[in-house]
Amino acid sequence: MEKRKQVRVVPFPKQPVQLQLMGNGFLDILVAQDVSEGGIAVRVPHKFDGCDIHSSVEILVSLPGYKPFKALGKIKHLSASKEAQGLFGLQFTQIDLKGKQFLGDYVKKLASLRRMAG
Repeated sequence: MEKRKQVRVVPFPKQPVQLQLMGNGFLDILVAQDVSEGGIAVRVPHKFDGCDIHSSVEILVSLPGYKPFKALGKIKHLSASKEAQGLFGLQFTQIDLKGKQFLGDYVKKLASLRRMAG
């Protein structure tokens, strides 16, 4: 049973969603594995080893076709399955109106394109 409240979409490989993730003692540039209006999944090869991931993080989100926007969030989980090693969920805790609008538009557009292609 699906427990997520929002639709998640997988970005097209040639149009990645990029993130700059700034936390307590780390700065990473990552590519989203999937995106929803409530958060983003990212693969982190170093698994945040030695980083403090329990405090809030700043996120700069670059969606293809939209201006980058800033958000605050928290790192939610690390999947335990072998296939998903290094996969983390970022939950948005604060995002401005423009960012919410861009995210909503992007998710709807991608979901629609994927349905038409699929």
